[in-house]
This record gives sequence, structure tokens and C-alpha cells, in this order.
Amino acid sequence: MRQGPGGRGRGSGKGGFEATTRPPRSWLLLPKPIQQILWMLVLVGAIGFQPWALGQPSLNELQQQAEQNRRLQQLQQQRIAQLNRDLANLDAATQQQLAELRRLEAEITRLERERTELTRQIDLLEGQKKQAEARIASLQKELQGLRERLSALLQSLHRERAGRYLPILRAESFTDLSVRSKWVGVLGQHQTDLMDRIKNTVRQLDEERIRLGLLVDTLTERRAERQQRITALAQNRQTVQLTVANLRQQQAGRQVILRETLQAQAQLRVELNVLQGRIAAELRRIAEERRRAEEERRRREAEERRQRELQAQRELQARRQREEAARRERETMRELPSVPREVVGALQFPVRGGRVAEAYGFQGNDWQTLQGAEASSPIVAAADGVVIDSLFIANLGYTLTIRHSDQIATQYVNVLEPRVSVGQRVGQGQVIGFTGGGVLIPNDQMWFRVIVIDNNGNFRYVDPSRYY
Repeated sequence: MRQGPGGRGRGSGKGGFEATTRPPRSWLLLPKPIQQILWMLVLVGAIGFQPWALGQPSLNELQQQAEQNRRLQQLQQQRIAQLNRDLANLDAATQQQLAELRRLEAEITRLERERTELTRQIDLLEGQKKQAEARIASLQKELQGLRERLSALLQSLHRERAGRYLPILRAESFTDLSVRSKWVGVLGQHQTDLMDRIKNTVRQLDEERIRLGLLVDTLTERRAERQQRITALAQNRQTVQLTVANLRQQQAGRQVILRETLQAQAQLRVELNVLQGRIAAELRRIAEERRRAEEERRRREAEERRQRELQAQRELQARRQREEAARRERETMRELPSVPREVVGALQFPVRGGRVAEAYGFQGNDWQTLQGAEASSPIVAAADGVVIDSLFIANLGYTLTIRHSDQIATQYVNVLEPRVSVGQRVGQGQVIGFTGGGVLIPNDQMWFRVIVIDNNGNFRYVDPSRYY
């Protein structure tokens, strides 16, 4: 079996443990409950793999470590799902706040345009008001001149009334006197009418000035109200901008945690591959011990039979010696073929309606990646055989192993829910599960391995395409 980069374990001693359990700085940006959960995951991982550096573990210890690895992967998978939900919620909240920010920007722009238009109208009315005030000042000045002229006329009339008999004496005739008296009356009436018209014009201009002043005050109040609304909206905009910045910071923190968790999952995958190799080696060692014990038992039984019947024992021993020599000769002559001839072209393609997505040996892989027609595609047994192993890994789903003969076995990775159990005999083409059980492999793909086993129990992976 290929050994992954983590086959030597996590190291021993204080330095190795501290390097394993030291949290990254990005965790400091997260809330304290989340930090506690992640810290617990790191401690479980460190405790679960620390015995590897202390010596050769037993099969029970290896199985316990595999179970701890699976529990840790389940916890990490739950954390990944929670982080994905948190990121989706944060993204929705960010989009909502950005929409609110765009609405506030549009409202502020509209109010600023209205404020600019009101300012222009106020400036126009102020100009009209100043023109009216200048007109009023001009008319008042003219009125003051008329008043002075009328006052001089009245003084003149008063003097003439004081000496009303003097003009009669000076007049050459009665007609001349009548004309003078009438002319003075007409002149006074004309001055009076002119003053009345000027007063009316001044009154109208003053009313227009007052109206313009009231209109300016109204527009000024409206402009001030727009300014207040703009100020309030600007404050709301600043609040929304701070909220958006906070949401984006939370998104960045959770993305960092998600990336680190996925990296931890990948590391667990490598370590689990190493652990599976160690378990397989331990199983081979136990099988070898059982085989030796069985041979020893047979040897003792043969010895007892030889003691009970010497002649029969000699014949039996001679026959066994001949059989042993023949067996050794056969084992010496036999070599493990690169591809067992009895199964060349006999394996069925394990994914219905599928195809080969990545060939054996792609990027150093010891499996063949098969692409199904859709998500959760049916997986079938490649040949008749017996299910000898069913292992669940959080990131890879279920892994099923079927032994077809003493030399050939097949392995199916990323099974959603197995339809078979360990010890069950299956037939070629029988549905054993569906794709999509893991997280690191797409739900429409499967990893397929073909295992060749020699007489000593050693096995290696070969190219599955040579068996279809």
C-alpha cells in the first residue's frame, strides 16, 4: 500500500504537541464559543493521534484511533456545514444592507437636488425682493421731493391768502385774477394726485416685498428641512456602511476558519489512509499468526497420530513430505502475474451509465475516478464475491471492499448508503450502494480500486482498466 505523507505520525515530545495544538491567529477574530469548539477539535485530534509516536499500537488501539478519527471528522463536518450556513446568512445580510445603502444614496442625491433647486429659487426671490426694495426706495425719494414741492406750494398759497387782496390790486383785470386762481388750484390738485399714485405704488411694492419675504422664509424652511433629512440619512448611511464592513469582516473570518477546517479534513484523510494501511498490516499479521498456529496444531495432531501408529505415521509423513515438496516446487515455479488471467475482461464497470473521469495513476493516485450519469448514481459489484469490509469516513463516505478470489479484491470509495453488509455474498451487477457519501468527492463520482493479493497476504493496487 502507498504510504501518505503523514505516515510517520504527528511527532513526539513537547514541541510536537505544542505545534499541533497551537491555534492560528485568525481564531482570535471569532466569538469565544466558536473558539472553544475549535480548540476542543484540535485537542481531540492531538489526543487521538498522539499514541502513534509512542510505539507500535495493537489492532484494538488502531481501531479506537480510527473511530476517534471518524468522530472528529463528523464534528468537523458539522462545523463546516455550520460555517457554510453562517456564510450564507452573512451574505444575505450584506446584500440587504447594500440595498439599503443604495436606497439611502439615491434618497440623499434626490434631496440634494431639491436643496439646490430651493437655493436657486431663494436666490431668485432675494433678487426680486432687492429690486422691489430698490424701487420702493426710489419712489419714497420721489415722494419726498413731491412732498417738499407741495409744501412749498402750500406756503406760497398761504402767503397769497394772507395778502389775497394784493393780487386783485396787481391784476390788470378780473379775468387775469380768475386765471391765476384756477391755475394755482389745478397745480395743487395735480401734485396731490401724483402723490396718491406714488403712495399706491409704494404700498403695492411693499406688499410684494412682504409676499416675497414670506415666500423666501417658506423656501428657507423647506431647505432647512431638506438639510436635516440629508444629515439624518447621512448618519444612517454611515451606520449601514459600518454594518456592511462588520459583516464583511465576519465573512472573512469565517472563510479563514472554513479554509483551515478543510485543510484539517485533508490532513485527516491522509492520516486515515495511513491508519487503514496499518490496520490492514495488522490484519495480515494476525492472519499469519493464525496460520502458523493452525500449522502447529496440525503438526501436534500428526505427531500424536505417529505415536499411535508408527507405520501409518511413516506412510503419512512420506506422503506429506512428497506433498510438501510438490507444493514448494509449485510455489517456486509460480509467479504473481501483473494481471491475473482468470479475471481479464471479466469485471463489470461498477457505475451504471458512467465513464472514467480520471485514469489510474493521475497525479499519483492509486485509484480510478469514475463519473456517474447523475448525482447518487447506482454502484454495482464488479464481480461475484464476499463483502469483507465496510468503513465510514466523514469526508469520503463509506468504503466497501469485496473479495472475489484469493488473488483479486475490489474497493469502492464515496458510497452514500451501502445496500450490503460485511460477510454478505454479492453477485456481479448487484447494486451495493449509490455515489455521494463524502464531502471531498463530488456526489456523482466514485473512487475504484482493484487489489491484487499474493500468496503471503501482501497486496498492491493495479490499473482497473485492464480488467474490464
